[in-house]
Amino acid sequence: MLKKITMLTVGLAIGAILFFVDPVDAAKGFKHLSFMGGYMERHPTVVNVFKPFMKAAEEKFNGKLSFDYFATNALYPEAEAFGAVSDGRVDLGQIRPLVFPGKMNLIGVIALPGMCPNAIVGSLVAEELAQKFKEVRDEFPLDSVHYFAWASASYQLHTIKPVRNAAELRGKKIIVWDAPTLEYMKKLGANPIRMSSPDTYLALSKSMADGVLCPLAPLRSYKITEATKYHMILNLGVSPFIEEFNKSLWDSMPEDMQSWLKEEGGLKMSLACGKSLEDGAKADTKWMEDQGHQFFYLSETERDELLSPLQYFADVWKSTDCKNIDPKLVDEVLRFARERSKYHTEQMRAGKYGNYKM
Repeated sequence: MLKKITMLTVGLAIGAILFFVDPVDAAKGFKHLSFMGGYMERHPTVVNVFKPFMKAAEEKFNGKLSFDYFATNALYPEAEAFGAVSDGRVDLGQIRPLVFPGKMNLIGVIALPGMCPNAIVGSLVAEELAQKFKEVRDEFPLDSVHYFAWASASYQLHTIKPVRNAAELRGKKIIVWDAPTLEYMKKLGANPIRMSSPDTYLALSKSMADGVLCPLAPLRSYKITEATKYHMILNLGVSPFIEEFNKSLWDSMPEDMQSWLKEEGGLKMSLACGKSLEDGAKADTKWMEDQGHQFFYLSETERDELLSPLQYFADVWKSTDCKNIDPKLVDEVLRFARERSKYHTEQMRAGKYGNYKM
């Protein structure tokens, strides 16, 4: 009898503790959430933006909120990223819209050649598009909550042997990481090869390709600098990224946690990512020059001439990518992107976002 009373007392005590303890404490907090940011661990955006964000979250909530970082393909193949946020394989996951043609068409406007000159402008315009247009967010994965968007640094050409102009580019086997840049390379007379970013170094080291079209920032983290020693600066365009929370996870968070995350995300995180990419590109350019790499800078006339075949891709985006979307909405998105890109470019030249050359 005494044993039964004792067990009953213990049970009531445990019940009382669970009743009065904060639900987050009872669940031991939101610890070790998976944060798939795409970039390798030593990438400047991971080092200077994502890692400080994760550390700040853990300190803010006394360890009740923490993240473990993962790069592309670490949790699932990049081709499955669109569904991984929805089905809970990742808690906070990065998706590259251009890897999924036909799914996220509207935000693809910032990837049009010449739309955004660099990562800072592209990142701010991408997030503003997501914030302004519900239709843009509606194309993001189901059962996800949008956190922030950003853009890559501008695309340049990195090759094993020198490529200095349009004539030398023709016929070259060039690795690309998404569908639009594949079409751009075709239009410029190259022979593009589509593959994921982590596979690029191996392909180049085995002479399966002549070069890769990508921003400067990922070169060192993907070891591409070990294979390519020549760089033609095209400033062709940028590529968008979005970072999404799994909706069930987000909805289960207490309001104070959601509020803090909202303050740290959005345009604040977009700008931080853009600046980290531009800072990384500057630092890596200097490092590569010190290692004997050669950079070929086109004059404005040379660049305009080389990229002139790509001007018609705005019409392709409207008539093909967005063919099933209200034409008025498509025109509004295109006009908004151009206006905001012009605005942020002017602000950047005025020094609002730091000391960057345009």
